[in-house]
Amino acid sequence: MRHASDISLAARIATYLCVLLGYVFYCYNFIVVGYARPFLIKDFGFTVADTALINIAGNIGVTLGAILWAGFISRFGRRTTAVIIAAGIGTMAIIQASQQILGIWISGRLVMDALLGGYYVVATSLVVALFPETSRAKLVALNSAMYPSANILIGLLGGWLGESQWQILLWIAAAPLPIAVLLYIAIPHDSSYIAYGDNEESEAAKGRWREMFTPQLRWLTLGCVALSGIDFNAYQLFQGFLTLYIHSERGMSAAAMGAIIAFVSTGAFIGNFFWAAIADRYGRRLPLVGYGLAAAMVLLFVQPGLGQTGMSVIGFAFGLGVACTTAWGAWFAEMFPPQLRSHGVALFHAGHILALGSPLLAAHFSTSLGLVPTMALAALVYGIGAALWFAMPETRRTDAAAPALPASGTA
Repeated sequence: MRHASDISLAARIATYLCVLLGYVFYCYNFIVVGYARPFLIKDFGFTVADTALINIAGNIGVTLGAILWAGFISRFGRRTTAVIIAAGIGTMAIIQASQQILGIWISGRLVMDALLGGYYVVATSLVVALFPETSRAKLVALNSAMYPSANILIGLLGGWLGESQWQILLWIAAAPLPIAVLLYIAIPHDSSYIAYGDNEESEAAKGRWREMFTPQLRWLTLGCVALSGIDFNAYQLFQGFLTLYIHSERGMSAAAMGAIIAFVSTGAFIGNFFWAAIADRYGRRLPLVGYGLAAAMVLLFVQPGLGQTGMSVIGFAFGLGVACTTAWGAWFAEMFPPQLRSHGVALFHAGHILALGSPLLAAHFSTSLGLVPTMALAALVYGIGAALWFAMPETRRTDAAAPALPASGTA
């Protein structure tokens, strides 16, 4: 049987680009509900608490999806899984766009986000299978850059469509349906080649979740989950209310809102590559400086008197800072011995467990404290995250041949 390296580079790049296109709309579908939040309240009659329930359903879905789809991939292969997930995302987007019933939106987001969690797993698995170690980090970083890219896309489209046609954004989310056809054509069948790192994957399969909670690794496992949960909670407090704040609190137009969101996303896009380079050169902990920048920008953003230009500049700096979490991709894996590194990566999504109630809690705070104080709380959460990040072990080694971390999990 041929090795993945025997597949032409052009064919592997074509496969990756199709997967990357799907990744754009994986990110798009995560973001679009947050962008549409003020319109869901205004036009669909949902309350802030209703939109919080939608987000909670999504948090549950993405956590379950990341865990369950990993087993599906092992049994049915990456190609089949990618096609099914992409088609499912497109189908759920159509259902979501065509309905204004809260119950359907809540249940639909649970299923949708379970599919989205699976796409993250299969897309990353395909990068590992088709490309050598020297290319994987760069390709995964490019995947991550699709999140701010999708945010920019939504911001620009939202500004162009305006308030009267915002629902078109929901229909665009169905793009993975035709993309599923491209994935079926482009992705080689798993049985037709031996993947890169096949031995590594076989070893990783021997790992068990219970090993992640041994005395030597327990605090690392809980630390990763806590750090990820902190990030999701901070996101809900600030970015989760961003469009509502700009549109409703500040009374800005859809065009202005779209422009500000585009600046935030541009900062995150640039920051994704900036912090990845910092992490590779100087270590996985130094990017925590980005959390400090994000916290400062949160406090500046909610100050009264800022116009569109000021909010755009501050939003750009916020996006640049918060993109520091791009360093986590390799870091969460490197903290654990080889047979548990795939479990380490999964801890990112496990952080959703700590954020299940955050949308509802944030909605409660926005009502009782006000929107501005609630958003400002994100600065405190980012500060706590930076402190925890600093307390976690550094995994980068000067000697490339040295193990990332001893099997005991200690630094």
